[in-house]
Amino acid sequence: MKIKRMDATISTSKMQESKNFYMRYFDFRLVFESDWYIELISPEEPTIGVSFTLPQRDAGEFFNGKGIILSFGVEDVDAEYKRLKAEGIEIMQELQDKPWGERSFVVDDPTGVHVYIYTLIPPTPEYQKIYDSFK
Repeated sequence: MKIKRMDATISTSKMQESKNFYMRYFDFRLVFESDWYIELISPEEPTIGVSFTLPQRDAGEFFNGKGIILSFGVEDVDAEYKRLKAEGIEIMQELQDKPWGERSFVVDDPTGVHVYIYTLIPPTPEYQKIYDSFK
């Protein structure tokens, strides 16, 4: 199987708030909108998308979205941290270096989904040993 596109769909009753959050803070672009579904894509990487659907419709099961984390790898996590903090977004987890090789911070979207923003850094020797074991 060759995956051509990755799209995360978040179930929420906060459709407009979610759309505005990802468009404003992460530059996603609107490609489709109806009364029960919204689809956004990254203009820089059109194979990456995020969508929103109402939790309950005439067809389909109810889903509350608990346990979802979106991870955005970026070039300069420090710059993104400063930018989002200046925008007034609450930082849920402060900027920190992770031993597995990521410098990261976390914000929440309007539905409570964690958005984990990171840049790769060298892992600690302990984690490097684990990674090397998979080569």
